[in-house]
Amino acid sequence: MPLSFGLRVPTAGSPQETAEYAARVEGAGLDFLWMPDTPLLAGRWRDVYAHLTAAAMATKTLRLGPGVTNPLTRHPVTTASAILTLDETSDGRADLVAGTGYSSAYIIGHKAATLATMRHATLLWRSIFEGQATQLGGLEITLPTPRPRLPIYLAATGPKMLELAGEIADGVLINVGSAPGVVAWALERLAAGMRRAGRQRHEVRRILVVHAMVDDDKARAIDHMRPCAAGYYRHGHARELLRLAGLPEPPALAAGFPRPYPDLGHAVDWEEAKQASAFVSDAAVETMLCVASGAAIADRVRALETLDIDAIWWRDEASYTRPEALLRGLEKEVLPRLR
Repeated sequence: MPLSFGLRVPTAGSPQETAEYAARVEGAGLDFLWMPDTPLLAGRWRDVYAHLTAAAMATKTLRLGPGVTNPLTRHPVTTASAILTLDETSDGRADLVAGTGYSSAYIIGHKAATLATMRHATLLWRSIFEGQATQLGGLEITLPTPRPRLPIYLAATGPKMLELAGEIADGVLINVGSAPGVVAWALERLAAGMRRAGRQRHEVRRILVVHAMVDDDKARAIDHMRPCAAGYYRHGHARELLRLAGLPEPPALAAGFPRPYPDLGHAVDWEEAKQASAFVSDAAVETMLCVASGAAIADRVRALETLDIDAIWWRDEASYTRPEALLRGLEKEVLPRLR
C-alpha cells in the first residue's frame, strides 16, 4: 500500500479555527491530523478533544487523534471516554496515540510514565474498546457498542518502548529522526517486540515522525530547524542514535541540556532556542531532519519507504501557530511528486 501522510497541528487559536484548518488539511490530500495533548503548555495550549471534535465536524475522511496523549495528565479511563466520543462523532475516524508524556509530565511536576504504566494503560484501553468486562476499581464496565477497530498507537524513541509497542500496540509512532540508519535500527527493535509476542508484520502499523521545512534555501532551513535536531541529543541513548546516523558523539554541555521556556522543543522564543542549540552541527540537522527543497524531501521519503514504513507524520518547528508553510510545501511541492 502507498504511504499515508499526516500533519501535527497544535491546539492554537479556537476550535472553530482548527475546524477550518482541518478541512484545508483534508483538501490538501493528507490522511490524518493529530494534535498534541499537553494541557496549558506555556499557558497557550487548550483542550485537545474540543479541537479534535470541531475538526471532526468539518471533515469527512481525515483521521483524527491526540498526538501525543499520556496516562499522567489524564487518567486512562478519562482518555478512553474522550477518544470513544471522538470516534463516534467522526464515524470511526479516531486514533489513540499515547506516550510517556515527557513534556506533559513536568507540567504537573511528575516524571515521564514508566513502561509498566504504559503497558497497563494500553491493555486497559484495548479491553474497553473491545467490549470486554473491564474492572475499574470496584466497578465493572462493558461497552454496549464496542469499538474494536479504534487503533492504539504508542509513541516511542528508546529501544524498550519500541519493543513494547511491537508487543502490544496496533502501531508505533517512531520518533528517532529521519536518518535511514536510525530508522532501520528502530524497526529492528520494534520487530524484536513483535517476535516476542508472536505477531505478524500486518498487525503493527509503522508511522515515522519527520520534522521538515520545505525550502530551496537549505542553509536557512537548517538554521531555523536546529532546535528540532537538538531534541534528539537529550535522550539517554543519544550516542547510539548519532552513531547510527553516521554523526559524531554529542558534545559535553557544561551547563547541562538547554532549557528555554518551557523547553527546547516548544520554546516560546524560537531565537533563544536557536542560540541554545548552536552545539548541533549543520550536518546533524540535515541528517536527522528533512530540510530541503520539495524535490529533495520527496527523494528522502522514497528512501525511507524502502525500509518498510507505513506512514509519515510531518511536523514543523512551531508549537503556538498552525503549520501553514509546511502544509503549503507538502501540498504543492512534496506530495505531487509522491502520488
